[in-house]
Amino acid sequence: MNFPHADFEKASCRDANVEKGLLVDLFDKIRDDRLNIHSIVFVKDGNKVFDAYAKGFGPGVAEETYSCSKSFTSIAIGILADRGQLALDDRVLPYFPEITAFLPAYEGMTIRHLLTMTTGHREWAYETLLTSKDPLKDCFQMPVIDEPGTQFFYDNVASYLLSAIVTKITGKILNDFLEEPLWNKLAIAKPRWKTVGPYSAGATGLSLDALSLAKFGHLLLNDGVWRGERIVSADYVRQATSFQVPTTEADGPRDRFGYGFQFWINDFGDFRLAGMYKQYVVVNREYKIVFAIQGYEERELLDLVTNYVLPACRKGWIYDNFTLRNYISRFQEESVGLLEKEKKNRTIW
Repeated sequence: MNFPHADFEKASCRDANVEKGLLVDLFDKIRDDRLNIHSIVFVKDGNKVFDAYAKGFGPGVAEETYSCSKSFTSIAIGILADRGQLALDDRVLPYFPEITAFLPAYEGMTIRHLLTMTTGHREWAYETLLTSKDPLKDCFQMPVIDEPGTQFFYDNVASYLLSAIVTKITGKILNDFLEEPLWNKLAIAKPRWKTVGPYSAGATGLSLDALSLAKFGHLLLNDGVWRGERIVSADYVRQATSFQVPTTEADGPRDRFGYGFQFWINDFGDFRLAGMYKQYVVVNREYKIVFAIQGYEERELLDLVTNYVLPACRKGWIYDNFTLRNYISRFQEESVGLLEKEKKNRTIW
C-alpha cells in the first residue's frame, strides 16, 4: 500500500478498480441537492482516486474540523500510552494535584471514561468553559449523574481533560506535543488549534485541510504505521476505532451504532471522525478506503459514502465514456453561489 509525503499518488478509476459511473452519480447528487461541500478527498489503497474543491479551497487551505479534533486528541493519548507515560485505567484526579475541590464522583473517573465519554456527565457545559477564568477547576465541579463507565453522553469536557492530561505529562500543549510524532511525520504543516485557558481545546478547534485529514485516516487504516514507521500501536488504534460503548441515546440516527475512543462507529462498518456541519473522515478496511469531506451542511452526507462510494468499490471497474474531471470542474464552478449564501448565513466563519 502506498504512503504519500506531500500528497497521495494519483490512480485512475481503472487502476483503483472503482466503478466510475457511480462517482459521476455522486457529483450529480451533490449538484441536484445543492450540497454545500468545500472539499472531498477519496483515497483507495493509498492512492488518490479523486479530489474536488469548491472555489477558494484546496490543498493547504485549512478550515475548522470541529469535533474531528477529538480523534487527534485520542491518538495523542495512545502515543503516551505506548510510551508507558500513562495507562488507560489511570484515575484522572492524580494528574491534577492543584484541584483540591471536586465532587466525590471524580475520585473514580479514569482516562478510559474520558475516551469513551462515559464520565457520568449529563450536562452540555463546554461553552461555559470558554468564558471561565479557571476552566480546569470548573470541569471538576460539573455534576456527575451516572456512575462513570456506565453511560455514554457526548461530552466535550471529557476531550478537554484529555488534552490537559497530555500537557500535564509532557509539559507541552497538545498541538505542540503532536508536532514531532504526527504533524512532521505525515508532512502536515503545523496547524492552528484553539486553546481554552492554558490547554488546546481538545474537543474542537483544530483547523486542517481535507488532504491532511485523509492522511490521518490513512494512518489509522494502516493501524498506526506511516511509511514503514510506527506512530501509534496497532493495539491502541484497533481499540480506539472499535465499538467500546453503546450510543443508543445519541441524537442522530447514524450516531447510535457505538463509540470507540473519540471515534464514531459506522452503521455500515468500521469508523469515522465526525465534526459539526458534516465534516467527516470515513475509513473502510474492507476496501482500504479513506473518504474525507469538509463543508457547511446540516443535511446528512454519509449517504454519499453508502450510496455511491462503497457501491463503486463493490462493483469494481467497468468500461465507460465518462470523464470524471469534467464533473469535478463543474462542481467547482457551481460552488460559488453556495459559498456566497454560506457567508451570509454562517454563524461560525
